[in-house]
Amino acid sequence: MIVKITTAPLSGVSFWAPGAAPEQSDERTIGWLDVPRSVLEMVNEETAAAAVRERAEMRGIHELLGRWEQSGELDKRLAVIQDIVERVESIYIFIGRDVFSKSDAGSNTLTRDDLVGKLRRTPREQWRESDCLFVVAAHCLFLSGRSVRFEEFNGKQLSAVGLREFLTNRYAAYCHALGRDPIDLHGLPLLELAGRIRELMPEADRTDHMRYRRISGLTLAKSEYLADFPLPRDPAEMPGLVAAFGRERLDLTATGDVRADLRAMTRAAAERDAGNPPGDDIGVLGELLATIVSSAVQVTDSDYGMSSSVRDLASLRGAEAGGPEGVLALRKADFFCCCLPHPTRMAHVGDEDVPILWRSAQRMQYNRWHFIPGEFDRADIPENRHYFFPPQVPDIAEHADHIHGGHVASAVRYTIRAPGAQVWREPFTVFGHGFRGCYDIRLVRMQGPPYTLGELTDAVRHTSLVDAFWRALAECLDTGDVPVAPIRGFDKAWYEDRGWQAAFPYREPAEAAAR
Repeated sequence: MIVKITTAPLSGVSFWAPGAAPEQSDERTIGWLDVPRSVLEMVNEETAAAAVRERAEMRGIHELLGRWEQSGELDKRLAVIQDIVERVESIYIFIGRDVFSKSDAGSNTLTRDDLVGKLRRTPREQWRESDCLFVVAAHCLFLSGRSVRFEEFNGKQLSAVGLREFLTNRYAAYCHALGRDPIDLHGLPLLELAGRIRELMPEADRTDHMRYRRISGLTLAKSEYLADFPLPRDPAEMPGLVAAFGRERLDLTATGDVRADLRAMTRAAAERDAGNPPGDDIGVLGELLATIVSSAVQVTDSDYGMSSSVRDLASLRGAEAGGPEGVLALRKADFFCCCLPHPTRMAHVGDEDVPILWRSAQRMQYNRWHFIPGEFDRADIPENRHYFFPPQVPDIAEHADHIHGGHVASAVRYTIRAPGAQVWREPFTVFGHGFRGCYDIRLVRMQGPPYTLGELTDAVRHTSLVDAFWRALAECLDTGDVPVAPIRGFDKAWYEDRGWQAAFPYREPAEAAAR
């Protein structure tokens, strides 16, 4: 029997039962399959069994929506969905043949086409089954781990059965990390199951199992896993390049306590910058941070890497302790990105190294501005201030040059991102407010091989050094015993002049690393 195969811009590849006509006018036929009748019968049997289970799960979905409607909270929940879909970069979810998407470059049914807004203006009995499922799924996924959970279904079919399976698996995984048996694993209502996941997540983060995500640039899917990686996840000893900086540049003697030694380096660098008039260079603090970044690049055999944050910690001060006023007044220029090449691996790009590094730095300055309000309560942020939730867990990405044009322009194929303050530590607190995802180590390979967990753990250890760097500066700012000047340099002129070549890691990288 002949099965038609079609494709459509939003619906992927479809297989049609013999005699069935494509449902949409934009379907393009790409082939046919001659399928034995016996195989089609088995397909029908499996489909019927799956449909029975899906209908059973959907009854619970409809009951929950009915309770929300009766209590008068359905519209409020839809308004929340309208807001939270704006806090994630890309959504591309299939429910049957319906597409729920949000992308600046591609399909955008959720915001540009106002799908959720239309649901608010439409009686619930007129909603599609897929609309009902998406509304409940959005709340469950957000409750279990904010809107970044949506990305775990990008490029995939979302079903009521699949939603429960996803939440059940995540609950079981966190219980395993904590050495506990799940309670009522298969009988919990969806919202309670999602709530338990959210409650367990901080506890699981403080175990010897590290959450991380794998990102596919082809599908935009971001899948969470747990890696065996014992705490505290600091370097066992100071990386050679950073240790050499402490000896050669700061005249410090190492104690063997990595975080304490990095704190001492940061304080010494801040004292030197405070005693020197500002110049066109990056200062000693900038040079210390550049040394950490360069070490991460070289240890992981990356083409280039970066770390970014706010230039002046004092600018984060609010009108009162913990207030958002300082953050909301910041502009893109108030952030910086230290983006550095491997000493030799980028030789093949010639003079393109400058535009590649500067484009990446500019993108990260914007991202920092875009992320920084995301750790405040929604009520504290003006309606017209767009922002994303900052990344909090490490990730590895492949085919990142398919994600957006910026990655194409900077030849970003494989990446690692290791954010800080890390979720297994206390938030980075300054002026009474705790931040996460406000600094990081990011690494790039322009071609293969892809990164592995080994390089990810190396990046995480270097982020621990960046974490110690910023906490030391916050301590100096809090006590006032060491003046803290803003991070300078890392601007367009610095990149165009190849300013990194004058920094410590590039003046004598081989000799410094060997000492």
